[in-house]
Amino acid sequence: MNLSIKSQTNSMEYVTPPNIILHKSKEVIFYISNDDRNHPNIDLWTKELNIFGYKGLIIHSKCIFNRLKNDASLGKIN
Repeated sequence: MNLSIKSQTNSMEYVTPPNIILHKSKEVIFYISNDDRNHPNIDLWTKELNIFGYKGLIIHSKCIFNRLKNDASLGKIN
């Protein structure tokens, strides 16, 4: 399975949350801590990542996000 992880910043100091892109299943998993007070905007994030037609998911557990990120069965990390 193709997998890539990114964090992106634009000129307004807005940061796209850490994410894992699963190209085979056309899904992107975003990590947002429970302390984050910003309203999630999955449509904006997928647009910024230039991945249209992908299903966006949010994980609030850093432990689970890191386990997914390091899971060898998901494929190589780009």
